Amino acid sequence: MQWLLRKCRRCGRYTLRRDACPVCGGPVAVPHPPRFSPDNRFIKYRYELQKKLGLIPP
Repeated sequence: MQWLLRKCRRCGRYTLRRDACPVCGGPVAVPHPPRFSPDNRFIKYRYELQKKLGLIPP
């Protein structure tokens, strides 16, 4: 399934364009989180990265 909705990283508005925000010209990204699976073998690395970046308390 393809995600159609994009969110501007600069102004926070939502758009369907894939290249840039039509309002401010900023970069756009997919606002949806990645799918979760308990069998994911990379969850350990994602957790360590989030901990290193300070997104998760130690």
